[in-house]
Amino acid sequence: MRRALNPRLAAQALTIKVSANLVVQTTALHSDPFKTAIDWQQVAEFALYGTIGSQVGNVFQYVLEDWFPNRSSTAVLPTVGDNIPTVGAAEKLPPVVLDEKKKTDEPVGPEVRSRRCWDVGSDLSWRNLLAKLVVDQTLGLVISGSIFLICTNAARVSSPAELVAIIRARIFPLIRAGWHIWPLIALLNFMFVPVRSRVLVAVIVGFGWSIFLSIFANRK
Repeated sequence: MRRALNPRLAAQALTIKVSANLVVQTTALHSDPFKTAIDWQQVAEFALYGTIGSQVGNVFQYVLEDWFPNRSSTAVLPTVGDNIPTVGAAEKLPPVVLDEKKKTDEPVGPEVRSRRCWDVGSDLSWRNLLAKLVVDQTLGLVISGSIFLICTNAARVSSPAELVAIIRARIFPLIRAGWHIWPLIALLNFMFVPVRSRVLVAVIVGFGWSIFLSIFANRK
């Protein structure tokens, strides 16, 4: 749990969410004659959502990776009957001669770096990847959408029952809208991005999604 909590990620997500919301509200000031000022309460709500949502999302990504790891273990442990070399036998092994011509610190060309970047490896577990994608795009979006609706409506309703009613009415339209962009982003994220950076990548790529959320939050 502690490994997934990241104050820097929270600050980055807060900045992006607030920036997107201010973009939408500033644009509305020039296009909507009925809007005369920035709704700073909504800005604070998006700041809260960016902070909480990024931490919960990061924990969720670590849980997914623990449940469905990208890499399948192919190592075979020796059995009791296997011939395991003893210390004495190990002493008789010939010394390892290092080839000075092979240097690992040699500069790598851009073509090699590009191939390494897009090489997912032969040990990638496609079954785990698919399972992780399905869970992320169902349970993950429910959790993220619920946090968003709670953060942007909790201070605007008079009772918890009213808040629950808002979540029930708006969570599935929000998830369906997310399915237009997030499955592909999540798939690429799972395949090429380390787990510690996945939420940050999603937050950065999701700047446009944050603008959509700002518009979504203004709908009645």
